Amino acid sequence: MESNKKYLFNATQFGKLLSMKKYLFYILILISTCVQAQNKIFFAQNHTKVPAANPSQSYNALNFSTSLQNYASLPAATYFSGNFTIECWVYPTAHTNWSRIIDFGNGAGSNCVLFATSYGTSGKPGFYVGGAQFEATSQIPLNQWTHLAATLSGSTATIYINGVASGTANFPTPANVTRNNNYIGRSNWGWGDPAPSATFDDLRIWSVAKTGAEITAAMNNELAGSESNLVAYFKFNEGVACGINTSITTLVNSAATGAQYNATLSGFTLNNSCVSNFISGKLKPNNDGLTSATAGSSAYQIKQDFPASTDGIYWIKNANINSGNPFQIYADMTTDGGGWTLILKNSSNSGWNYANAISLNTSIPFSNTSDVLNINTSNYSIIGWADFIKRSTSGFQYMIDATSRRSSGGIWTANGSYSFVKPDNSQTNITLNTKFGDWNYVSENGLMQRMPWYSSSAGGGCGVITVDDGSGNWWGTLVSLCGWSPTPWIYDAGGGTVNPDPGILWYWVR
Repeated sequence: MESNKKYLFNATQFGKLLSMKKYLFYILILISTCVQAQNKIFFAQNHTKVPAANPSQSYNALNFSTSLQNYASLPAATYFSGNFTIECWVYPTAHTNWSRIIDFGNGAGSNCVLFATSYGTSGKPGFYVGGAQFEATSQIPLNQWTHLAATLSGSTATIYINGVASGTANFPTPANVTRNNNYIGRSNWGWGDPAPSATFDDLRIWSVAKTGAEITAAMNNELAGSESNLVAYFKFNEGVACGINTSITTLVNSAATGAQYNATLSGFTLNNSCVSNFISGKLKPNNDGLTSATAGSSAYQIKQDFPASTDGIYWIKNANINSGNPFQIYADMTTDGGGWTLILKNSSNSGWNYANAISLNTSIPFSNTSDVLNINTSNYSIIGWADFIKRSTSGFQYMIDATSRRSSGGIWTANGSYSFVKPDNSQTNITLNTKFGDWNYVSENGLMQRMPWYSSSAGGGCGVITVDDGSGNWWGTLVSLCGWSPTPWIYDAGGGTVNPDPGILWYWVR
């Protein structure tokens, strides 16, 4: 037994051991609490607070990190030579020294026009033109959106905070010279004035002095870009919020002045983070398509930006269509997530010819969904515009349905740079995403694996818009010049249900 004593404990020793374990348990809890607290401090010191992300939206903003030399630069130009207005939504997380919204000039103090979220580190916006400078009377808050504007009217300079004047001063007229260093988020004085610790949205530069009422009236909605006297306009809607945006190098100037004033990005990480990247913005695009003044670019764009949009008539516009003027389209906002623009409705074989097969009743003869579905309403085609409406050069989708919605046809993806008015039958690299009905591809007398083409020869000139190869019969036709009701559709369904005379047919682009 003597040899085993070292492994035995009496009651007193056992009690002491329990007591020691209890103290050890408390010490471990204390260490864990300290580590967690230290981690929280580290996170707070090394992460910038930014507006919450919504990766699905396309109304973004641009976040600047004050620890990086991240900024955007515009090409050399005059930009300022008389009255002007600068305005921008800002979301500062710190009042860093002279945090520039813009600084346009030719180096430190040389022909500079600058507007800053903070005069020094005061948190009061600062305004500078040609050696004269002043600060606003009020400080702007941190960690929330504030609209800032600076105007020069004659010799009177004014700073506005959320549309309300916050100080004035006498300023000189900016020199009418070419400015070569034109920065967003950077100083002409060098990096002694760091990049902002802030997010910017909807930066506008005007060649007129806006009034407080004019600023207030327009500051809560994105502009169309065609407004008079708008010199440069940056919506910052590029990219995916907090996503991988490393391929983006340019900020698009959305003013009518166009690409000549696009800005080049420098020093941003743009890599799967909400810091130094595109993030969720303040303003939602004012292009819901409900009026001509708020025309969108396609049904797809409207559905992406306004997910609650429903089937119906919308306004869109495109510089390549209708002389750039808004026009109405019918949109399916339901099928497969919606965003479909109707480009053909055919319910009668009369009245068609080769030319109007791609352009008929383009001012749209419908006023509601019932008209679109009605076999007795007018035929319609804007196929000739579809290449400008599709969401991308390749990888776009098209949809065809016949007889009744989603009953005979399908949804396809075009896997190449395909055109809706291609005059040959070569566009065959397509993927059937969704089939309507139980048809199957056939080599003749039905649906072939081909995007519809603009034919002058299929069926001896009878099948104008068709998936037929043009060598024999002309089944699978969307627009017919030679009878049928309203067009020969599916005679051979490859073992499925035939549909030779569909009665009505629709063609869509997304």
